[in-house]
Amino acid sequence: MFSLKPPKPTFRSYLLPPPQTDDKINSEPKIKKLEPVLLPGEIVVNEVNFVRKCIATDTSQYDLWGKLICSNFKISFITDDPMPLQKFHYRNLLLGEHDVPLTCIEQIVTVNDHKRKQKVLGPNQKLKFNPTELIIYCKDFRIVRFRFDESGPESAKKVCLAIAHYSQPTDLQLLFAFEYVGKKYHNSVSLLLISIFSCRESMQTKHFRNTIKQIFKWGQNMVVY
Repeated sequence: MFSLKPPKPTFRSYLLPPPQTDDKINSEPKIKKLEPVLLPGEIVVNEVNFVRKCIATDTSQYDLWGKLICSNFKISFITDDPMPLQKFHYRNLLLGEHDVPLTCIEQIVTVNDHKRKQKVLGPNQKLKFNPTELIIYCKDFRIVRFRFDESGPESAKKVCLAIAHYSQPTDLQLLFAFEYVGKKYHNSVSLLLISIFSCRESMQTKHFRNTIKQIFKWGQNMVVY
């Protein structure tokens, strides 16, 4: 009788298989580290990862995922997701698309869905529950909402307390804006004086001496921040 088994293949290939690239070996997706854009002298006070920013009030379809940070100048939400339902883009020299200056915050409300509690958070106050949601009412009529469903409970509480503390300082001179303007002011005055003294040809003229007097008089009348 004839055998029904298929014959064994006798062809042998002498070509080497293509080498595996790093992308195939490391099949795990690379997580991009989200870093804030800071001004000179600005420092990060606290931050929390895996935060969801609510875009629409009736659905979570357009929500963004990212990192929420609090600095001594602003709160900033950093994400790689594109902004949905946005027809135009704008660029600010000091603030990003998801930044809110601390001086623009009117009220901070923390919410816990499980315990059905909410609290208007002020400076130097304690928070007895772990917040699941942060609602920020701004002075320019914006309402910004963040969810901490996937974030660490302690990290979410710390960033809420940091925002409340730095947005309502006991002394206005502690605001970063005063320090930043002061540095810019002093640097501009120094550059102006250097540029004037570099013009040696006009140092003996009466117009030059009057200009120097006006500069120092103007500097004495300015408020030093």
